[in-house]
This record gives sequence, structure tokens and C-alpha cells, in this order.
Amino acid sequence: MVRLTDLIRGGAGKDSPQEKDRKGSPAEPQGQEPQAPATVDPDPSAPDSRKTAHPERASKPSQPEIDWYSLAEAELSRLTEAVREERPLRLDEIAPIATGMVEAMRGSEQLLAMALSRQTRLPLIASMVNVAIVATRVGMGLGYQQDELVRLALAALVHDVGMFRLPESQLNDTGRWSPEQIDALRGCPMMGVALLKQTAPEYPWLPEIVAQAHERANGTGYPQGLHGEQIHEFAQVIGVADVMDALLHPRLSGKARLPHEAVRMLVAEEKTAFPDRIFRSLLQELSLYPVGTWVKLTSGETGEVIRLNRRYPLRPVVKVSIDQNGQRLQSPRELDLGRNPLVHVKEIADTALIPA
Repeated sequence: MVRLTDLIRGGAGKDSPQEKDRKGSPAEPQGQEPQAPATVDPDPSAPDSRKTAHPERASKPSQPEIDWYSLAEAELSRLTEAVREERPLRLDEIAPIATGMVEAMRGSEQLLAMALSRQTRLPLIASMVNVAIVATRVGMGLGYQQDELVRLALAALVHDVGMFRLPESQLNDTGRWSPEQIDALRGCPMMGVALLKQTAPEYPWLPEIVAQAHERANGTGYPQGLHGEQIHEFAQVIGVADVMDALLHPRLSGKARLPHEAVRMLVAEEKTAFPDRIFRSLLQELSLYPVGTWVKLTSGETGEVIRLNRRYPLRPVVKVSIDQNGQRLQSPRELDLGRNPLVHVKEIADTALIPA
């Protein structure tokens, strides 16, 4: 039986993450598809999340032939089934995905564009993928080293694993939750910790981050109400990414916000919930409309962002491909919103609804 790890690597081997060198990646054999880079070290000897060295950005090409977003969704779906059937978790299939996502984001904004705009039938799973992508970008802005970025991405991918223990009826309930449902939600981080300690002991650093991902620097978080430096910085980065995703893709009934609206609301309402340097990194790293994002314009047309305007970040250059009637244009045209003040972005378009 071919494992997901084999599919990603393009071979039949099944080296586990703990057998990989924490800072290197294996040489690619000639004549084969590019391999996924080396995966996360399960038990780093000194996991310091506060390094400030600046790794090279855009130094390695992305791997467009690998759809890391869909692979992450598929593996998290399998993880969901394992939790609900009370089977052991297998993080060795998720770790190489975390590494691949980090590598892909060094030279492309495609994953970030998907995190801001993608709509799926698996909102909780998609949220965990989105949080991993946004958290990784914030970590890049904070100067995290490669091994730190991979550990951050892996922790973000599983940060809400405890929620899979909630009844599906509650997860699918888009109305206002009862006090009992909210209490159950607040117990999810520790359920996730228990799962990881029982079934993934090779990642001893992971439970602490999962336990603290919903804590806030001002003490308003859960489950323990920790403050400031009591909270691991990885957990705070994941937390700010989680709030950002909740504003962009409301999981309960609520209004989805445009990226610039979400950033403004986040800074205004959560100013004391996260350290200033994490906010600064979020603002610096998160393009409001990353290249590759599909947007619907006030003209009724739809197009793909192809360039950013540094002077006018809310007015990108868009390749308009869909007319006001939803029909694909035979000859797409380029529209610079910076030069067309009467037209602006109305909403992020769902790429699944873009006509072929």
C-alpha cells in the first residue's frame, strides 16, 4: 500500500521524519520527480522559538506540481477519522507536508492566496490549513530558522486536533452555541494534548504549543488564562493566525471580511491579546490581496490579482477574466485599480466557482 509520504516524495521508501537530518534534505536522484524536503525533527534538543536570525527568503523555487493545500486537507481528514475511531495518530504523514508548505511559501504567494480565499466543504480542516499558512508567514517575518518554521507549521496543522472529539452535530451547528457547547469547546486544547501525549510521544514539544494556542497575552484566553511570556511564542503566532482566519472565514454565522477589514478589526479589538512584534510581522507579511487571489470587483467583473501596488495596497492590478454575467472573456484584460478610482475590490471570489 502506497503511503502519503511516498506519494509526496515520488518514491517507494518510507523514511520517517525522525530519521531525517533536522537541517538538511536528501539529494534528489536524477530522473525522478523533486522530493519533499527533510521533515521536522520530532524532538529538537533546544526548541527556542525566540531566535531572530533572518533566513534567506525566496532562495528556493516552489514546487507547483505538488498541491500542498489539498494534501494537508486529505491527511487531516484521515487524522479526523483516527481521532473519532480512537485509533493512534500518525503524525509522520503530516510532518513532510508541513515541510513542503514552508518550502513552497519561500518563492510564491499561491498558498497564502488560497488561505485567504479558498472555500471548502471541510471548514474546520480548511481552517487548520489556513492557520498553518498564515502562521508560517508570520514566523518568516519574525526571522525563524527553517527548522523552527517547520515545527511551527506542524503545530498549526494540528493545533485544533482536540476539536475532532466534539460531536459532529456541534461542529456543524452554525447558530449561537449554548453555554454547554462553549464549555466543551474550551476543553478541546487539553483533549488535543492528551491525544498527542498518548499517540505521538516522539513529538514531546508539541503538546505545550497545542495547549496554549488559544491563550492570549492579556489573560483572556483558555484553558488556563495564561499571561504574556507564560505563553510559548509559537502558540501566540498560531493564535493570531487563528483569529485572522476566523474573521476571513467565519465558522459560525457571521460576516466574512475582506483581508484589510480583518486586519483592521484584529488590530483594533485584539490589541492587547498578542505581542506587538507579532502584530508587526502580521502586518508586514500579509499581503492584503496576494498575487493569485481571485477578486470580484464593484463593476461586477471577476479577475485574478497579478501585481501589487506598493503605494495603494488595496488597489492591486487585476487580470479581468470573467464578465458581469459570469461568462469567461475570450480576451482577458489587465486593470490597474490604482489608476481606476471608480472600481475597487468588492469581495474575495471563491475559486471553486470560477468558470473553466
